[in-house]
Amino acid sequence: MRTKTSSGSDTAPILPLFYKKVVPLNKEIHGDLYIGGIEGYSHTKETNSIYIAAIEFLQVSREYPIVFAQGPDEKIFPVALLGLEKNKNLFVGKDGKWQADYIPAYVRRYPFILAKVDEKESNFTVCVDESFPGFNTAKEGVALFDDKGEQQQVLKQAVDFLKDYQTHLQLTAIFCENLSKLDILEPMQANIERASGEKTTLAGFMGVNRQKLKELKPAKLAELLKSDQMELIFAHLASLSNINSLMKRIA
Repeated sequence: MRTKTSSGSDTAPILPLFYKKVVPLNKEIHGDLYIGGIEGYSHTKETNSIYIAAIEFLQVSREYPIVFAQGPDEKIFPVALLGLEKNKNLFVGKDGKWQADYIPAYVRRYPFILAKVDEKESNFTVCVDESFPGFNTAKEGVALFDDKGEQQQVLKQAVDFLKDYQTHLQLTAIFCENLSKLDILEPMQANIERASGEKTTLAGFMGVNRQKLKELKPAKLAELLKSDQMELIFAHLASLSNINSLMKRIA
């Protein structure tokens, strides 16, 4: 996403990564590591959009606008809008608490992540963000490994979550690739005007063009229905009304 101020200057996109020091999880190195809770989600406060998987669309659409963005590789991916201004998440309060019923899976998987240690490799490795303040060796919280170097329950659950999430990422990529082939996406923007009169425009995202969707051939529409992708499109379109909710949060 990018924002443009009323003066017309563009700012560079900022990815909602959260991760600062990603390293492969290693029982030899991290065998004594414990994970304790941190207060809320303050680490997400400077993110105005977050990647979501297709399986989340229905839940996300009830509270967040769902739009599509394009990466450097020109591939399309879906995101939930968390704010309408650069570096501002409207769903995290001053106390760090998340102010919505549903928290996107991308946020919940932190500080764990599946990543490729070597770009030439096809397999993913379980990694952690070593900068996560909840990690410690003072035995505060829950241990990641037991005395024998076996994964403890908290780590097993995290790994299972990552594997399941990765599967849904692949299914989401298939959905987005199909949207690109159907050529039914169009650029969108949100225009925000504060009570002070200051105007801001959020651009750099896309949505499904309803007219283009209606003009698809019957066979294409049937494929969307059969694959349940039409349900995802409807969830996306319905979610756009949540942009008004974001504007109210700004106010």
